[in-house]
Order: sequence, then structure tokens, then C-alpha cells
Amino acid sequence: MKTVKTWFIIFLLIFIISCSDKLQNEGIIKDLIHKHAEAWETGNLELLDSLLHEDVIFAYPDRRMNKQETLKDFIDYNKSFTDTKIYINKMIVNGNDLAVEWQFASKNIKTGNRTAVSDAIIGKVKDRKFIIWKEYLDGRVSRMQATGELPLEEGQEPF
Repeated sequence: MKTVKTWFIIFLLIFIISCSDKLQNEGIIKDLIHKHAEAWETGNLELLDSLLHEDVIFAYPDRRMNKQETLKDFIDYNKSFTDTKIYINKMIVNGNDLAVEWQFASKNIKTGNRTAVSDAIIGKVKDRKFIIWKEYLDGRVSRMQATGELPLEEGQEPF
């Protein structure tokens, strides 16, 4: 009977430690996601640079970039858009894999048009940095919002 109790306690301790590590990892990854959103909202190049792994693949429709290309894309974005706001609706973390549903809103500096595009992201973290960040979005949405064909539903949960 004493052996069964000992094994039960050992198993329970291993389980608790395992759950604690999983929750800690999930918190770290969710914090990285929030910092990623903050980098885009504030135009903070150094922050984005600190979040991207040297071997990152950053992709969205029609683009697949390495780290240097991503940082250049970020700089170019900030020359054309302002007042960026990201609304995070859902984050799912499974080990080092992640999924995010967010809405990315900004104003075109040249035209003054504000658009808000819903975005789903699949990613992976390595060494506490994003090594994969793949965005799935409908590129027609911002063009159709700019022409008035679609309403601007900023901040609302996407469906």
C-alpha cells in the first residue's frame, strides 16, 4: 500500500510540474503575440526585430519573407499607413504552435481611408521568438472598404 501511495505522489508531482510548464509556455507565447501587435500599432521596429527569429518565415497572401525582408516591409508599411490598431479576438497555443484571430485596422496616409481586415494567423515559436508567422486574409476587403462596397466594422468580432 505504501508503494502505491509513493507512486501516486510521484505521478501527481510530475503531472503538476508538466501542467505548470505548459501554462508558463502558453503565457510566454501569448505575451509575444501581444508584443507583436504592439510593434505594429506603435511602428516600433526594434520591438518587431526582437520578436522575430533569425530564420523566420513571415508570410501573407502574395508574400513570403525572411527576417530582413519582413523588417523592410514593416518600414515601408509605416510610410504608407498610420493609426494602426489591432484587435485580438482569439489566441490558441499548443506547445510552440499558435493560432491567432485578429483584426488589423489602419488609415492610408495618402487617401485618408480607414480599413479593418480580419486576419487568421498560424505560427510557431522557437527560442521565444516567432519562427513562422503565416497570415490568412482576404485582400479584397480593404479595397472594398475604401470604395464603400463593404462597411468598416472596426473592432467587431469577425464572422
